[in-house]
Amino acid sequence: MLASRCLTAGGVFLAAAAVFHFFAAHHIAPIVRRAVDAKTFAFLEPIVSFTFLLNAVLLLPLSFTTLYGAAGVRRGERWAWRIGIVNALTVIALPCLLVYSMGFGYFADAPLFLAGAVSITAAGLLMLLPLVWARRDILPPA
Repeated sequence: MLASRCLTAGGVFLAAAAVFHFFAAHHIAPIVRRAVDAKTFAFLEPIVSFTFLLNAVLLLPLSFTTLYGAAGVRRGERWAWRIGIVNALTVIALPCLLVYSMGFGYFADAPLFLAGAVSITAAGLLMLLPLVWARRDILPPA
C-alpha cells in the first residue's frame, strides 16, 4: 500500500533529521558566538543548544511511531491510520512554526534552515496525502 510506504519513508526521514540535529548541535555555539556579543552569547547559547537537542530528542519518538504506524496501515488498522495522520500533521506544522517564529526574511540568510523547512514540508505532505487517499480503504463508512 502506497500510504504505508510513504509513512515508512517519512519515518526514516524523521530519524535522519534527529541524527542530523544531534550531530549539528555541536556546531551551534560557534555560529551563535560569531553572531552576537559575549554577554548575549552567554545568555543565548545554552537556550539555542538545548532547543536544537530537544528537537532531536522529540524527533526520535515521532520517527518511531511513524514507522510503527506504517506497519499497521499496511494491515489496514484504523489506529495506525489515526497515528499516521497525527504524525503527518505534526510534521507539516514544524515548518509553519519556523516561518511564524522567524519570518520569511530569516530564510534568505540561512540556506540550511530553508533546505530543512522545504524537506520537512515535502516529508509531511508525502506522509499526509497518501493517508487521505487511503482513508476510504481503512476506515469504514460513517
